[in-house]
Amino acid sequence: MSIEVRELHQHYGATRAVDGVSLTLPDDVQVLALIGPSGGGKSTFLRLVGGIETPTSGAICVDGSELPPGEAGLLEYRKKNGFLFQAFNLFPHLTALENIVLPLVQVHGWSGEKAEERAREAVKRFHLEAHLEKRPGQLSGGQQQRIALARAMAHEPALLLLDEPTSALDPEMKAGVLDLIEELCNAGQRIVLSTHEMGFARQSADHVVFLADGQVIEEGSAERVFESPGNPKVRQFLDKVMKW
Repeated sequence: MSIEVRELHQHYGATRAVDGVSLTLPDDVQVLALIGPSGGGKSTFLRLVGGIETPTSGAICVDGSELPPGEAGLLEYRKKNGFLFQAFNLFPHLTALENIVLPLVQVHGWSGEKAEERAREAVKRFHLEAHLEKRPGQLSGGQQQRIALARAMAHEPALLLLDEPTSALDPEMKAGVLDLIEELCNAGQRIVLSTHEMGFARQSADHVVFLADGQVIEEGSAERVFESPGNPKVRQFLDKVMKW
């Protein structure tokens, strides 16, 4: 994927969530992992790249095109991508199947028949056929997150953005969701994810960006950053979180 960020800022009052980030991602990168301490700017940076928020200042180019400043242009950009966040964000009054069908019809303009066919294909891919008619309250956390992932993938997004997709899950459920994400990585899906799962980032990402205090402290290939980080802050962080 091609991502270029120039002097990107996102301020919330006195808080500088993203504070002057500039980077150019190598074109051959397929999976980008954003790592670093909590509150370092990972989620904000992800939302900016996804066009969910408009930056205070700066520019973002994805695949050679700068993200448009207006809401209408951003809406069209967002339609091309898929999103999965910490909260499952499923509609509680709809079944699992309906949660996947609804955006295909309402956002992407698909017919109900085509949308249901694709939804069933997505659910089958994630091994959830037995739960199609259940509402979110009848599903485990891991099942809900897999339904949300199926919804994000149903329209075959150009870019999949994942914001701490396993943070709300217990270890067993977390492993199942990570396995599915790894399958997507292996299938060639382009992904940008923020994560505290260092083992997963090390294994699955091509490129890693370490964010702290709203700034890029270090970035490079996953192998280089994890094996021989150049910045002492990054080395200290990895020594701590990779200890167990």
